[in-house]
Amino acid sequence: MTGFLHQASAQVDRACLLLAKLALIGMALTVLLQIWARYGFDYPFSWTEELARYLMIWAGLLGATCAFKRRLDPTVVQVNPEDQSTWHRVVFALTVLIFLSPILYYCFFGPNMNFERGFLWRSSNRMSQGMGVNMAMVGAIVPLSCSILLLHLAALLTTKKAAT
Repeated sequence: MTGFLHQASAQVDRACLLLAKLALIGMALTVLLQIWARYGFDYPFSWTEELARYLMIWAGLLGATCAFKRRLDPTVVQVNPEDQSTWHRVVFALTVLIFLSPILYYCFFGPNMNFERGFLWRSSNRMSQGMGVNMAMVGAIVPLSCSILLLHLAALLTTKKAAT
């Protein structure tokens, strides 16, 4: 099971890194297109700014999962669960779970466990103004990135401790 977790985490990380890079390139090209259309043709497109914003959201959250996997995420106290005691691993896991649990919960449920008041359901009832995209497609990255972070956490916690 440990090997499967590490392999799955590594493959998902490669996919996230590739998608984050593509989103950043797409964002840069979209902004350049907007500048070119605005000043070159004096006719700016209505959808380019919106697309760049959505690509930035996806790139940022996918990039955050890659940073977490590589232990490059910003921390207040540096705790490396790979070479610390069981107590440090438990504290590390709890802090990640305490942070991600409410986010995942409110992605799907609202007050009183009402599914229709959850973030994704409310987003699915809205369309973006410039592109006509269902906003749930944009917001889907939030629970997806949280799930990827949990996968990376499980893989990190199942690594063997360094010899002390």
